[in-house]
Amino acid sequence: MFSAAITGEIGSGKSTLAKIWDRMGANVIDLDAVAKNQWRLPGIMEAATGRWGRDTYPGGKPDFRRLASRMFSSAEDYHFAISLIHPGTMTEAARMVHNLNGWVVLEIPLLFETGWFDLIDCVVCVTATNDLRIKCAASRGWNESEFSVRERFMIDSSKKQDMSDIVMRNAGSLETWEERGRELGAILRKISTVHELSVFCKDKDEARAIMSALIGERLVAGANVKKIESMFHWREEIVEAPEYIVHSFTVESNIRNAMRRIREIHSYELPVITAREVRRSDFRALKWVVDNCGGV
Repeated sequence: MFSAAITGEIGSGKSTLAKIWDRMGANVIDLDAVAKNQWRLPGIMEAATGRWGRDTYPGGKPDFRRLASRMFSSAEDYHFAISLIHPGTMTEAARMVHNLNGWVVLEIPLLFETGWFDLIDCVVCVTATNDLRIKCAASRGWNESEFSVRERFMIDSSKKQDMSDIVMRNAGSLETWEERGRELGAILRKISTVHELSVFCKDKDEARAIMSALIGERLVAGANVKKIESMFHWREEIVEAPEYIVHSFTVESNIRNAMRRIREIHSYELPVITAREVRRSDFRALKWVVDNCGGV
């Protein structure tokens, strides 16, 4: 599993980017939607109405416009709301993430303000021109005053950009933004397919020959060789022998050809080749694997 977070400025195009990646096959989790479900819980409703009044829940249902007005009315109210909603939202988001495989995208507008980094491998920060952002906010029914009120509780955009792995600047047309989104999405989608590929060999020369072929043909990005002691069943006997293991990193589209190449070189009748999805890793390391593997 590879998880990327989309965060950034209000009205910058984050949701559009999330929709693009959803269409490209990402498992998208909208943290705003998860948080909204928290506001419907009886305990949360009791705490919210106790602080802000029953009019925030007309007919027993949350009025998100009124709740936002109360939440952003002061620093104390803002921190009260975050402490009320954040723990349950975090727990639910973690549950959802851990049940997914492949490419996971979390749209988290308040990533830096609330701290969700335990779930994230890569942070994509989205920025946009002020005119575009104000226009987007207006389409949600916010006036410039509401826009400014919300902004004052956010970490400065330049700091968010410095703390992110990738910065996407939305300065053009919707078509241009979607094109750029698809380009980055293709990279992240491939990063999500990085696997560890391993094979056991009879001796060091065989292991080095396999390692050299895989790297030379760009079937893997890199590999290492380690001597081990093995014990296994073979033809009704228990065999003990020293072996060497080749451990490498590749992308999913290369696995079949890499296995075929290993079998061509290997001396065993039945070489043990395994491939495992990388569940978590540093984004830069995963990008290195993608950049140094051939294939599609």
